[in-house]
Amino acid sequence: MKHASGRTPANDCARVKQLGYSISRHIHMYGEEFEIVSDPFPDGDGVAVQAITRKDPAPRTLRLPVAILVGRRDRF
Repeated sequence: MKHASGRTPANDCARVKQLGYSISRHIHMYGEEFEIVSDPFPDGDGVAVQAITRKDPAPRTLRLPVAILVGRRDRF
């Protein structure tokens, strides 16, 4: 399956991983500090990772903003 822009979910996941969203990395998003516990995976029309917080060690799905996938050229 391809997006309207020609991107594939596999390419999106690889791009997200290249940007540093990989296992054991810490990110700050949505006002919380997360530790990523999975590789990026397709989720609907976007990309997600499994992540935990210090307050809640249960893994949860964290959808990543599409803006990190789309370059300036694709936006305009």
